[in-house]
Amino acid sequence: MSSLSNNTHPALRATAVELSTDFGGVGSPRPTNSPALVSNCRAGSPDPAVEPGILSSYLVALTAAAFLTLIPAALQAEGLRAGTAMVDITPPAGMPFQVPQVPPYPVLPAEGTHDPLHVKAVVLESGGTKAAVVACDLTSIPLEIITAARKEVGRICTVPPENVMISATHTHTVPNIRPRFFQNAKPAQMKTALEYIDRLPRLMAQSVRDAESRLTTVRLQAAIGEAPGVAFNRRFLMKEGVVLANPGKGHDEVLVNVVRPAGPTDPSLPLVYLATPNGQPLASMINFAMHLDTTGGLSYSADYPQVIAKILAEVKGPEMLTHFTTGACGNINHYYLLDPQHPRRIKGYQEAARIGTLLAAEVVRSYERLRPVSDAPLKVSRETVMLKLLKEKSDKFIADAGPRPSFFDGEVTEKLVNGQYEFAAEVMVITLGDEVAFVGIPGELFVELGLAIKQGSPYQYTIIDELANGSIGYIPNRKAQAEGAYGASPQSTRCEPGSGEALVDSALRQLIAHRAITPTLR
Repeated sequence: MSSLSNNTHPALRATAVELSTDFGGVGSPRPTNSPALVSNCRAGSPDPAVEPGILSSYLVALTAAAFLTLIPAALQAEGLRAGTAMVDITPPAGMPFQVPQVPPYPVLPAEGTHDPLHVKAVVLESGGTKAAVVACDLTSIPLEIITAARKEVGRICTVPPENVMISATHTHTVPNIRPRFFQNAKPAQMKTALEYIDRLPRLMAQSVRDAESRLTTVRLQAAIGEAPGVAFNRRFLMKEGVVLANPGKGHDEVLVNVVRPAGPTDPSLPLVYLATPNGQPLASMINFAMHLDTTGGLSYSADYPQVIAKILAEVKGPEMLTHFTTGACGNINHYYLLDPQHPRRIKGYQEAARIGTLLAAEVVRSYERLRPVSDAPLKVSRETVMLKLLKEKSDKFIADAGPRPSFFDGEVTEKLVNGQYEFAAEVMVITLGDEVAFVGIPGELFVELGLAIKQGSPYQYTIIDELANGSIGYIPNRKAQAEGAYGASPQSTRCEPGSGEALVDSALRQLIAHRAITPTLR
């Protein structure tokens, strides 16, 4: 149980938040009343300040966790085991397609399938602990579907449901899986959609079950590639002193007023590679920070990751799983708008092929740079962070509907606390050894925040899976929210300023606790 003080962070409420941990070799995760990883954050401090009484519990818990990981030597001697699976989740044609979710919520039927959609799972096991990293070819996943999938995992698998990270790749050419946005669908279309949505959690759980059934001893290697010039920050400082997102759409002549991008990009392309002891490829787990919105059209497509998978299968063989997750790219896309004479604002399957080929080429180069990394212990933790609803939205709801104790806004449950609504966001961390980490964030994280996690992480290979274990929408950094524009404006985010930084703090707290670093005293 991690207790946060009243003023932990401007975006955090005074509440106790659960930090469930599974530190390997000790069976099930600790109960929520365990003293493990207790912290108390104080106002005005950039890092958690720990009270004396809590400090001793914290250090004892860390010492105990470190000691307990040494106990099951026989289990750890087996080394890391992994299994992979891919399950088709392509819906039938005619189902409501994912289109901009704005009134009057038009219902456009899918025209067919360009390439199939999948859910891909990698199950890891080390020292008696199991975890799963699941990637779905969907734009985002409602929390109720994540919850149902985890529940089904608990029913059919021995992987603890709380140790399953489920994320969406954010491809935009997929079915609409939120019924509130296709209320105008025809009866047959509605029936098809609801049946598909009902199946999705079972298909996600099936991927975990299938991967778990294929667990085998593996070697773990990693590398970090670089793919500059592929992704671009879509927010720009203009000559008139304002920041705009994707300026001049349909009017490229205004691009002469662009001064510079308003933020960075993250060109890194991390690769975690799993192979059997005799060298048979099992999985390439790759991650890149760029929106998956390059194909367009009304046909189902996994976007550029399917091109990457096809090329890597030709290099490593069809039995290897290419497991793609999306990095922190809330403000990153593939449009190049810095040259007003030759802007590049293209969509289509050829554009997806171009991008996928460039990224696949860098992964192939990274195969030559792979190095062995430690694979034990396997640790898992989750922290529920309470974030405040944007104050103007909270105040408007109270003015329109009165101060209700709680309400469901279509994506999250908002609870009224001290005159302002707040909602829960789960931050999850899975680590392997002392070099590889997966961080799950439940929304579209701005790249600045993703870079802050990577820079503050004690793990060399830190992979950020956005839109994991929920979907709270855009998560901008403070600077971007002060500037406004799409993704950071009140119309496009529910998050109070500081929410993104609060999620970064949670990720870093967990990563540092996993690593159990011994401080230098001189």
